[in-house]
Amino acid sequence: MTETLLLRNEIKGSAYPMILEKIVFISAIVAFVYLNQYLWSSTDEIVYQWVGTVALALSMLVLTEIIGRIMQSIRASK
Repeated sequence: MTETLLLRNEIKGSAYPMILEKIVFISAIVAFVYLNQYLWSSTDEIVYQWVGTVALALSMLVLTEIIGRIMQSIRASK
């Protein structure tokens, strides 16, 4: 039991698996770079290239957030 700043006694829980979320995030960054290169090489219009880049970045961000929340829910159900 540890005492907090508000003088509450709390039990320490298990460590959160941050390394898994970091691996997923780094994988998303690497995937973004390769997919963005493919997007730019296959699209001729510069406007579509920029729109595709922003959409790809946002979709990767949403994907990593969903995966992180799934990992949290799996961890919480144990």
